[in-house]
Amino acid sequence: MPVAASSTNTPLRLALSDDPLGQAEPASWIGPLVALGARASRFFSHLDGRQLVVAITVPRRDFAAALVGCGWVMASPEPKRTDPLEVFRGLQPHTPVRVVTSREVIADYFTRLNEATDPPRAQLEGSQWQVPGIRAVEVLENLPTSARTLRPSPGALGRLARVEESWDTRLASPAADLAIVGTLSWLREELDALVSREDEIAGPIHHGVGGEGKNGGAAQEVGSLGNVLLPSDPRAATWFTRLYASAKFADQFPLPDDIRAVVLDGAGATKYLSQIEVPVVVCVLDRSVADETAAEIVVQIRNSRGEPVSLREELEWTPPAGVEALAFSVAL
Repeated sequence: MPVAASSTNTPLRLALSDDPLGQAEPASWIGPLVALGARASRFFSHLDGRQLVVAITVPRRDFAAALVGCGWVMASPEPKRTDPLEVFRGLQPHTPVRVVTSREVIADYFTRLNEATDPPRAQLEGSQWQVPGIRAVEVLENLPTSARTLRPSPGALGRLARVEESWDTRLASPAADLAIVGTLSWLREELDALVSREDEIAGPIHHGVGGEGKNGGAAQEVGSLGNVLLPSDPRAATWFTRLYASAKFADQFPLPDDIRAVVLDGAGATKYLSQIEVPVVVCVLDRSVADETAAEIVVQIRNSRGEPVSLREELEWTPPAGVEALAFSVAL
C-alpha cells in the first residue's frame, strides 16, 4: 500500500474525487497515509502494555485522518466465519442479530427458522430471507434499535487491501475499535470522497460493474472513505468508527474500553494526547497553522517519558514527500 504494478513495478497511486463520473487525479501521498494506519494496526500486537504514538505533520491535513483510519480498519483481523444456517439453528426467538446480504445490512430480532421450505427461510421481525442469500450473520449482545442500511462497498481500498472476501464477515462482526477526533463537519464532508486506483475506471457507486477501463479491464465499483470507516450512527445497522468533536472531546472521558486506536486530527484534538489511554494514537498536525502548541505537547511527552520507535525498521513505514513524522511509545 501502495502496491507495485505487475508490468512496470511502478507503485500504483490512489486518487480521491467527489464526482464518480469525473476524472480523479492520483496523488503519491494517499496510499502511504492509508498504509500508516495499517502498519499501526499490525504493530499493536508488539506493544505489550505500552502506547504507540505516531505524529505526522502535513502541508494541509485534508483527508489525512480519514485515510489513516481507513488503513487501521482494513488491517484489523478477520472475524471468524460461520455458516448462517448453523447459526440460525442455534438461536432462540427474539435473539438480536446482524444479517448481511448482497444488498443490505440488517440489525433486527430473529423470529424463526423455517426449514420446511426449499431453500430454508430465516424470519426476522421486519423481513424474511432465504438463508442461501445471507452472506454473514452475527449474534448481538443487545440491540438498542432495529436498523437497515445498504451494504457498503469497500471499493478500491478493499481491493488494494484484499479484504473483499472477508468484507461481509467484517460488516456482520465489526471490530468497531477506532475513534477519530476532529472538526465533525470537515470529517463528515471528507467521508463522501470517492477512492479509486489510477489503473481503474470508476463504476457504479452502489452495485454492479460495467464498461471498460482504459487498459481494457472492466470498470470497478466505487467506494468512498465513509464506506470503509463506517461512522457510528443510531440509524446504522453496522459501524466501524466513532467520530468525536475535538471541541467537546473532554466530555467523552473515560473513553469506551473497546477503543484500541484514536486518530487526533489537528491541534485542537492533539492537546488531549496526555489524557488518552488507548494502545495506539496517531496525531495529524497542520503545518499551515502558525500555532505550535500541539507539536510542543507531542515533543514534551516524547522527551519526558517516551521510548523511540523506528518508523522504517519497526513500523516498516516511510513518510511520503511533504510529510514529517516521528514515533515513540509510552507506558500505559
